[in-house]
Amino acid sequence: MELEIRIGSDRENKFMKRREIGATAAYTGSTPTRDTVKQELCKKLGLNPDSSAIVRISQAYGSMSSTIMLHSYKTREEMLALEKEGRKKKAKPAGKPAGEKAPEAKDENAAANDAGAKQEEKRPEAKKEEAQEKKDEAKKE
Repeated sequence: MELEIRIGSDRENKFMKRREIGATAAYTGSTPTRDTVKQELCKKLGLNPDSSAIVRISQAYGSMSSTIMLHSYKTREEMLALEKEGRKKKAKPAGKPAGEKAPEAKDENAAANDAGAKQEEKRPEAKKEEAQEKKDEAKKE
């Protein structure tokens, strides 16, 4: 995978005590991860990746390029104070291999909904039986 990054804008936001960098990334092959883009962008600009946060990556469907917005702070503490927590990694259930799913717990409402669904399934059969009984009674008269 080849990643080419072009800086579009680089401005100092003195009020928020950060640099706001806008860039575009062109690549071949698979879409690079957020971490890969952040590492390459910080390396190109000479920034510390630990005190930088990718705010947004936008990509048009099917295109091989993305627009990136990165905020860079002087210290990690400043970044953690101002930036939202990043994407959360999915937690795996403890003690279970990656391929197995954790059993889903059903609550009382779910059980009631299941019972209601079963009754709805029986209704068409009951209607058919009632219709047949009416026909039989009409023939007897």
